[in-house]
Amino acid sequence: MGRRKKVVPPLAHLYQREPTFTTPEGRTVEPGEIIKIKGVWGTKFKFKEYVRRTDTGVDWIDCYEQERGQNCGHRSFRTDRIKVLPKKRRKRKKTQV
Repeated sequence: MGRRKKVVPPLAHLYQREPTFTTPEGRTVEPGEIIKIKGVWGTKFKFKEYVRRTDTGVDWIDCYEQERGQNCGHRSFRTDRIKVLPKKRRKRKKTQV
């Protein structure tokens, strides 16, 4: 006779997920935006979502690791480690004199 499977209750009600996150500096990060993480050298990440556990109050962000422009892994980081990259500026047109 085989072992009985353990029944694990679903924990989805413990997590509050939001598609955007506002940094302490006031910048709003949206899904798909490229960010950097303090302490991780040379790697860029694509923001996925902001997650908060309601019973403990712990919060983090979920990201996709970018390697050569493609998603290669899923990682999570605490919110205090985020460094938002500035958006690229448009080129100014030169005025002719």
